[in-house]
Order: sequence, then structure tokens, then C-alpha cells
Amino acid sequence: MTDSPAPETAAHVEKETLKIDVNIPEHDARVTTELFRRTRAQVLGPDGHCWVCNRTAVESGSPLELHHYPVERSLANLVDWVLFKVQALRGDYGVGPRKFDWAKFDPADWTVFVDDMTVNGLTLCRQHHIGGDEGIHFLPHPLWIAQRFAKEGYRFNSIEIIHHPQE
Repeated sequence: MTDSPAPETAAHVEKETLKIDVNIPEHDARVTTELFRRTRAQVLGPDGHCWVCNRTAVESGSPLELHHYPVERSLANLVDWVLFKVQALRGDYGVGPRKFDWAKFDPADWTVFVDDMTVNGLTLCRQHHIGGDEGIHFLPHPLWIAQRFAKEGYRFNSIEIIHHPQE
């Protein structure tokens, strides 16, 4: 057996059909809490930009949106908060969850973490939030995140060519 390099694979379209079959835990109807409203305004502010493409609301053509991240609100009832706290303090989910005041956290009131967009929010343009073939709600994570670091001008799909406004 030789260790000769395999021939390069040509660029190609990957078509995926996802069938998702997971159990979403029982949860209350979504409400906009005062904490969410306040921290949303704080995070978006006048200098807000999409985490993926760095566009502002004006550049993207629609208001910026916030995605609950890393804990999706509808999944909060399945979270092992003791385990999550250990992982968050270790830095597994980045700076936001790590800087949260876990000493005062009560798992019975998980909204104090989940709805605090300064620690559990990801600013996205509408396209990278809920857009088909480009939004976090519709693409597998490896494909979705690749848009953030793809080469300028790369044709990602039939609707998006990668452009990175100045960081």
C-alpha cells in the first residue's frame, strides 16, 4: 500500500434532504421576557452586525435578529444545567456563557440565562438566521458556519455569494 495523495475532488453541489426526528421537550408557549427585550436592545445597539457575514441591518436589508445560542429556548427543559454550567465555565461555548454569573443561577428559573442575549445570543441577519439554504435553522452546523469563513466571492449556493464587509 502506498501513501500517494488521492486525486483532488472537483467542486460539486451537495444536495441534502434532512429528515429530523428528535423529541422536543414539553415547554411553555414562547413569551418575550423583559430580560430578553432589554438585553436584545443592548446587544443589537446601533453598531450591530451579523455574526456570519458582518453586515449591518442596512446592508442586509432587514432588521438584525437574535438567535438563542448555544441554548435554544424550546430545548431548555432538556438541559442538564449542572453539566452545562461545568462546560460553560470551562469555555466550551465561548465567552458569553462563561462570563454568566453561575453562582446565582437557579435551574428552576433558566430564563435568567436563556433569555439573556448578552450571554446566550447570536446576532444574525435574517438570511443567516431563518433563510433557506443559508440560515442556522435550516442547515447542518458544518455547512452553516462555513459561510462565516468562506473565501470572498465564493458561490456558496444558488442564492448566496460570500461577501465579507470589513470586520
